Amino acid sequence: METLSFTLGILSVIIVAFVAVLVWGIVKVVKQQKQINSFEKEIENIHRYTNESTSNIYTRINEMERNVYQAIQSQDQETTQQCKSYTDSRIDKLVDTYFEMKEINKKQLIKG
Repeated sequence: METLSFTLGILSVIIVAFVAVLVWGIVKVVKQQKQINSFEKEIENIHRYTNESTSNIYTRINEMERNVYQAIQSQDQETTQQCKSYTDSRIDKLVDTYFEMKEINKKQLIKG
């Protein structure tokens, strides 16, 4: 009987130790699963943030391109207008000088 009690005692200690290790293992697995789920959510949030940031960057680049294009177009129109105005004034001056010279030559021919 002593041997049987001793054997049952040892078996019960082994079973309690086994159950304790089993419970500890289950708790570790549950904690790991929660951590994995948390990491997956964090990765999803990072992915979403990256996509939003990339979209915002492309939107800002497109807006800047439009602004630069409009500025260049406006500057081009202004420069073209200035060039036309300058050319017109130079032509007017040339025409005036031509007629003045013609008038001077006419007077010199009449005098001469």
